[in-house]
Amino acid sequence: MLLNLCLLLTCTFVLSLSYREWPVRRAWWLHAARILISAVTSGLLVWYSAPLGDLKVDLRYVPVALVTMRYGVAAGALVALAPVAWRLLESPVGGAVALTNALTVLVLAGVLRSRLRLTQLQPLAWPLLFVPYLGVGLAVFVVPGARPIAWWLYLGMLGMHGLATLAALVVLHTRLRLLRLTFEARQQSRRDELTSLGNRQAFDEHLARLEPGQQLVLLDVDQFRLLNENHGAAVGDRALQYIAQVLRDEVPDGAYRLSGEEFALLLDLGSETEARAVVERIQVRLADRGEVPWANLSLSAGLATRLPREQPGELRHRADEALYVAKANGRSRLVLSPNAPRPPAPAAPQAEIRPRHSLWQAQRTTVSLMTQRRPLTGADWLLVLRSAVDTLDGVEAASLNIREGNRFRMCAVVGYDPELLGLEFTEAVQLRWYGGPLAEWLQGRPRVANMTAMQRAWVEEGEVLGDRASLLLRDAGHRDRLRSNLCVPVVLDGEVVAHLNLDSHTREEAFLPGVMQDAQLFAQQIAALLQLQDRWRELEQLSHLHSDLSRAGDEQLGAHLAETAHDLLRTTYTLLLRYDPYTDALVPAAEAGVFLDPQEPAPTLARGEGMAWRALSSGRVIRVDDILNARGAYRPATSHPDRRALMVVPLLSRTGDPLGALCLLRDEHRPFRAPDEALAQMLASVGARVMEGRAHVTDLEITLDAALNMLGVALEARDFETQGHTQRVQDLARRMGEALHLSDAQLTALRRGAALHDIGKLCIPDAVLLKPGALTPEERRVVERHAPLGAALVARIPFLDPDAQQVVRHHHERWDGGGYPDALAGTQTPLLARLFALCDVYDALTSERPYKRAMSHEAALTVLRGGRGTQFDPDLLDVFCRVVTPRPSLGPSPDLT
Repeated sequence: MLLNLCLLLTCTFVLSLSYREWPVRRAWWLHAARILISAVTSGLLVWYSAPLGDLKVDLRYVPVALVTMRYGVAAGALVALAPVAWRLLESPVGGAVALTNALTVLVLAGVLRSRLRLTQLQPLAWPLLFVPYLGVGLAVFVVPGARPIAWWLYLGMLGMHGLATLAALVVLHTRLRLLRLTFEARQQSRRDELTSLGNRQAFDEHLARLEPGQQLVLLDVDQFRLLNENHGAAVGDRALQYIAQVLRDEVPDGAYRLSGEEFALLLDLGSETEARAVVERIQVRLADRGEVPWANLSLSAGLATRLPREQPGELRHRADEALYVAKANGRSRLVLSPNAPRPPAPAAPQAEIRPRHSLWQAQRTTVSLMTQRRPLTGADWLLVLRSAVDTLDGVEAASLNIREGNRFRMCAVVGYDPELLGLEFTEAVQLRWYGGPLAEWLQGRPRVANMTAMQRAWVEEGEVLGDRASLLLRDAGHRDRLRSNLCVPVVLDGEVVAHLNLDSHTREEAFLPGVMQDAQLFAQQIAALLQLQDRWRELEQLSHLHSDLSRAGDEQLGAHLAETAHDLLRTTYTLLLRYDPYTDALVPAAEAGVFLDPQEPAPTLARGEGMAWRALSSGRVIRVDDILNARGAYRPATSHPDRRALMVVPLLSRTGDPLGALCLLRDEHRPFRAPDEALAQMLASVGARVMEGRAHVTDLEITLDAALNMLGVALEARDFETQGHTQRVQDLARRMGEALHLSDAQLTALRRGAALHDIGKLCIPDAVLLKPGALTPEERRVVERHAPLGAALVARIPFLDPDAQQVVRHHHERWDGGGYPDALAGTQTPLLARLFALCDVYDALTSERPYKRAMSHEAALTVLRGGRGTQFDPDLLDVFCRVVTPRPSLGPSPDLT
């Protein structure tokens, strides 16, 4: 019976898979397939039944009962037909019992069908599931040998059939519930939460199924922002709900909210006339006067009919352009694509509609670029510039120059040769080309120039640009064809960040006031894109700055910080002052900018002098618009006369101690503002943290070097080395390392290895180490152990470079392989160890010991040269002989360096 139950549930699960969607699809062939699956299930249950004499115990009647209660007695009889016929062929007695049982199941299930709904079965109705099987199993009362347990068998079969039916229904109900929940979730995901209209996802799906001849209407609430500002967001939401209710009343199944105050309708009314009538009714209802704030609303609408073979995106584009034309020409407009206005009412004639759909499309292009989290490329700027040329009347060519630091670079051209791309201009050149007052240039006021004005500007421009750039502009810029130019400075935070040049090749009076107004819209879009680009660039450079400063040396640290501040804040001059605790003053560390004079050193400021100390004392940024009117402000003597805007940013440690200051200069017409101060503070925070960490690391390194040197000095006292041996070999090794142009890390490892080179002698017994006479072979082997023992000791010192350990272990190796401890030959011995061996032997030869007198400088070099190619590296020996000079205590000797 357990196998029968598993088989029944498996087949029920297979049958449940025929339900693929909600609401359940009603098709005759699906019903027939489910009845067939049930019949096959009943047959399989008979095949795997348990024999009881001439009877067989199984669950074959569960599919019969379920099909009967779902589809009727006739369908149930079809399911029962095969098992009954099978049993009749196997055994007349078994067949008769099977027929009787099937009939009772069909009759009782048929009676229950009108009283029991399987799709909404409640727990209280579960006992009714046992009723169809009351006649099943009565035959056990007449089977010989089964009478003593007949009641147990009967009740057991009744219980098994009822529970199996319940289990099968649970499987089916679970599948249907899953489909229903999935359907509800899908519907919810396609429903706007505020208005209960279809959302953008539902709109896109239904728009794709729109047939040719059906209409799309895009609607936008006029002046909705004012409603929100005057009455609050809650009233705005109530207004959107009211609009949604009006749309739902007029178009029950075809209204959608796309975003914010933008709605859409999908209509199948047979003609644009009927669609227009629906939109007009909606506009009239919304315009009804009332006392509530959301009364007297107006909608602008764009209507388009789908054409044969037209893609959904193309239809949406046409309706979108029609909507923009409606909004650009007043409130409560309805425009049919392409740009066909509805007939105006006789009592209120409307002005002529000006087609500006391309401007709307250009704004959408800008928004699309702003949503892409990536740096803009030349292709992106070309797209924006081409939109301006395609949109603005009379414009036949254009160029866009974008500020990069203190220069403008031509990054996009339309109608000109690409050779112009990359051409750079100073701010002075751009101002001369503009030709108007500086105040108007900084305000972004458009300027129109005819041929006479342009020729005058070209002459002045050539005096600054040079012949090559002037020729390139003349030839690749087709200046002989120019008739009129519209120049629009792009202004951001009071600074001109780009130049938009729009040109006409055919008319001198091409740019009317309306064109100039629209050109300013493009300038605003370019400013927004540049502002977003600046934020991305600032974040990217701050991230790079932190990683660069963490890896940079002390000198590179200041240069990195100054250059980054100069680039991000577009300064003309940047000076980084670093605090020197020994002199208690601010000393110059790095500078960046244009027209730097190496002959003019930056100042050193004692405590209390200048604005840098004032900023450090207060812990706040100081901004000055004109340093000529500020007492104590630093200004380079050779500075450009216009560099009069100053900002000083203090660099402080976490405990408030001074680390330095950033002094930033700009031209007078570009004073520092609050955003500049915020960015400078972020730069200063990054720089201060790195400088503070670097100072801490430097202190630790100094402490470590002092400790290592102290160990070397202690070894001198124990080994009766000449006083100062450690310091002398360190100095010799440093001079050799500098002559070989070793890196800072290698020099540090060499210095520390030199301090510890004989530390292994701590492990050598005094009787051997301090023996005055010659050593025996056994004693010599004991002494030679100091090299590997020393390497093992220094390996336990944290942060000690492996190169320093190699100096300790291998400084007694020989070039010919006869040294110790590893008998390395040639370049197998590490470079630093070969180098230090020369320094160590030279100092030993020129130092007095209890058992010998000191050699002269020349005699020591003669001994060293005698070991050329045997004990010492020949190339290093040559360098050593050039670098080393005699010690003063050795008497006069010629300087060989």
